[in-house]
Amino acid sequence: MTIDQISKVQIAQILKPHHLGADIYMSRVLMVHAGLAIFLAFFYDTWILALSVGALSLIAWFGTKALLPKHQLHRYVGSTFLGIYVALFIYQMHGLFEMHFFAFISAAILIIYQDWKLQIPLIAFILIHHASFAYAQFMGVPDVYFTQLQYMDLQTFIFHAILATAIVVICGKWSQTFRQNTLNDAIVKLHLRSSNKKMADINKALHAVKQELKKKNEELNQNNEELNAQNDELVETTRKQMEINARLAQTDIKSF
Repeated sequence: MTIDQISKVQIAQILKPHHLGADIYMSRVLMVHAGLAIFLAFFYDTWILALSVGALSLIAWFGTKALLPKHQLHRYVGSTFLGIYVALFIYQMHGLFEMHFFAFISAAILIIYQDWKLQIPLIAFILIHHASFAYAQFMGVPDVYFTQLQYMDLQTFIFHAILATAIVVICGKWSQTFRQNTLNDAIVKLHLRSSNKKMADINKALHAVKQELKKKNEELNQNNEELNAQNDELVETTRKQMEINARLAQTDIKSF
């Protein structure tokens, strides 16, 4: 059996434990992001945004999970909000360049799902946000806070976008690699279980044959004992017959 021969249902069953663990981790990640947003609000009094985005992200995440427990939509919601938090942190710190690094952190976090498609909402939102806010700041719109520079020129923006896309592609590739490794490990385990079952069946059959042979040997031993007993009886009968014949012969001689 290979990965191509596994059905979607089997793949879902194999990845289910990993996805459940990833959901728990993502819940914690979003709560940490919400807490970080509140912490950053102390710098420039961005309390309304911090509380609003934090509450909305948790409501959307847990609400989607509750309403659609068997669907993957909440994971895409989580990916989107990671992008939203990148934009929020940049704004909260008035364009501090280091806040852009959260995009790379978010892409790395999403690897835990072993699904490259979850990188799409993150990079899509980041590219839209960066393009619109960079342009707005370039046009002189006040209080955009995208960068601490006067504006981000086109060359810088292109390099910025290419690097962000590159890290997302790399993380997506690693997600796919981990996914294949997980499925391959599951296939190997299935093969081992199948082989162990076959070995168990063979051992069971051998045990049954062994028991049957033991039974046959016991029957043969019993038959041999019976034959030996009959042989002893026959020898004894022959001996007695010979004694009788000898006596008869002596009687005949005397009669002459």
